[in-house]
Amino acid sequence: MLQVRVTVAMTIVAGLVLAILGWWRFRDSGPAETVLYVALFWVLLALSIIDLREYRLPDRIVLPSIAIGMVSLSLLAWSNDTFDRLQYAFIGALIYFGVLLIAHLVSPRGMGFGDVKLAVLLGLAVGWLGPNMTESVQLVLWAMLLGFISGSIAGVVLLVIRRRNVPFPFGPFLAFGTIAIVLFSAPLVGS
Repeated sequence: MLQVRVTVAMTIVAGLVLAILGWWRFRDSGPAETVLYVALFWVLLALSIIDLREYRLPDRIVLPSIAIGMVSLSLLAWSNDTFDRLQYAFIGALIYFGVLLIAHLVSPRGMGFGDVKLAVLLGLAVGWLGPNMTESVQLVLWAMLLGFISGSIAGVVLLVIRRRNVPFPFGPFLAFGTIAIVLFSAPLVGS
């Protein structure tokens, strides 16, 4: 019972911290973009918790999140006349999905298809932030790199601790890379 309470408390604190960070990052972008990214952070937190516990990323969360993200960004692009950013978001989703799909096809045990589907959502979110196509692609690549590096470090640590190679969830590390790049993308693209 204590473990459940601690998990709930940590989740609430993490959710509040992510909400504050999202508001801080997007405070000048308008309420729609702020709400979208805070919601994204909460979805990524929920998916990370599920992946850590169950080693899966449920379609019932990932697929609607992708659909809602696509529709929301499309409406935001239409209302702000920023269709170029929508294009960058879709290209970002395609690139992130493509890279993880290749990793999945090469090593299905090493990269689950849930991670591949999650990549669409992550690529949308990061790709939207670039002021041009080149910088959007760079942000997506940074998010992937940060996710892969943090996941690889965790994998090596688990290998050393457990003294054998065992599977571990990769979604939380992809989420971490995305959240970090979203929060700190402005200095990376000079905006």
